[in-house]
Amino acid sequence: KKKNYIDSAEGQSHTFDFRYKREKYAVACDTSKTVLDALNTNKTFRKIQKDNKEKEMVIQRSKGAVPRAAVKTDFPCCLIESHELLDISFIKNHGNVATKKKTTGRLSFSNESKSLVIFYIKTKGGKKVTRLMKNNELKKKVEDVCVYAFKEDKLNAALRHDGRFINAIFKKHDNNQPDSQDFQDGVLSDDKILAILRILAILRRENLKNKSDIQKFYRAEYDKCVQSFLEVKKVKQLMRLSDSVCQIRVEGSARGTGFLLFDRFILTNAHVIGKFDPFTRKLSKTFTAVFGYEDLEAKETKCVPVKEHLAAYHHGKTNTGPYLDFALLELKDADEIADCPGLLRRYIHGPPPNRGGICIVGHPGEGVKKIDPCFIIGKENLQEAADKHISENVNFIHVMTQQSLAEKWEMHDNQIIYNSCFFHGSSGSPVFDEDGYLIGVHTGGYAYKGENCKTRSLMEYAYSIGLQLHVYTVYLFKNYVEHVFVTLFCASFSLY
Repeated sequence: KKKNYIDSAEGQSHTFDFRYKREKYAVACDTSKTVLDALNTNKTFRKIQKDNKEKEMVIQRSKGAVPRAAVKTDFPCCLIESHELLDISFIKNHGNVATKKKTTGRLSFSNESKSLVIFYIKTKGGKKVTRLMKNNELKKKVEDVCVYAFKEDKLNAALRHDGRFINAIFKKHDNNQPDSQDFQDGVLSDDKILAILRILAILRRENLKNKSDIQKFYRAEYDKCVQSFLEVKKVKQLMRLSDSVCQIRVEGSARGTGFLLFDRFILTNAHVIGKFDPFTRKLSKTFTAVFGYEDLEAKETKCVPVKEHLAAYHHGKTNTGPYLDFALLELKDADEIADCPGLLRRYIHGPPPNRGGICIVGHPGEGVKKIDPCFIIGKENLQEAADKHISENVNFIHVMTQQSLAEKWEMHDNQIIYNSCFFHGSSGSPVFDEDGYLIGVHTGGYAYKGENCKTRSLMEYAYSIGLQLHVYTVYLFKNYVEHVFVTLFCASFSLY
């Protein structure tokens, strides 16, 4: 006699829909049960399943971090969103996948959604991995599969329990031990799992619903992890450099991010500054640079007033074509931050990089200082990256289109493009390369309003620091801001 996977413990209820051959049906969902348990309460589904009993069922979600990812029949109902649509289809069963539902030691998912994590795996694997899935038909049908696990579970055990992967991925390579890797706080504890499995895994905790939770989780995608930043030496270096990053406040309210470039001069984005007198360069409001804002209690912060006149500014295209967005502010007194290094010393002249890891340090969400490591999207991969984002957010194509026309979205040669979790409040953040050198200023993204009016972005970008240094040096010279020009010249000379 077949033993049920879930006992009769009842959880909270909501409904979801399933679709089969264009016909939709509603299903009541007890959150302590599995998706198959819920589906089996529907008479139409039972008939559909009976008619396809020799085939393997494919269930694709419409929501989640990776829409259209396929879940197993034992996927917990508590991870299915209310009124979510599940697409049901069937593929040939090549005998590699068990048709009978396996038992598990866990009796109920009731009240355990916070202990669950979800990760996604590409069905096609990497370049050297010809096969990952037991059933090749699944690879043809879907691009991603969604696997669930409990935080205390081992990765190896979670994948084995899923049952859709070939045994080869569980073999140990070199000295790596996949079985020793745990799920901790919704992230995989060791980056080396990627090398072991040779697959792209994106980990998401589905109970993160609001904006602040998502920002805290840093949109944790494994294709954004930069291993070099995990080296202790480089972490210490970044911590030291991050001391020079400040929050820009206007009349006491957070407006953006800036950083000490040299001496007592702060670099930020022009759009952070807002209005000022174009003839005298006098700021219309009172600005303050706040250093050390790293916790909400703000015990160690240093609030340094900014002089009322801009030192340098450019917002728009230059005479030679590239677009710039920078403002150079002068602090009234730099004694309090005498120990902070000027980041101009971390600049090496050269073209903007087109690949590799980067790290952004700033104040996203008008909050405390944070760090986001991510990868540059090469110019040759921009279209593919854009297509991927659009395909995953197809319901908002019209919103993206309207926003792109309204804001006249365009790309420039001096941009560094990437995907980041840094949105509002992070404009003006320094961008470092894998060796800790200053390469750009985080400026913005191709943003739009997504589901529940949450800010989403097609991709984000920084402007290369090199051209900005050249332009505001010329600006200072032309506008006879002698003391700033001399200070910049001396700071630049000291680099050599």
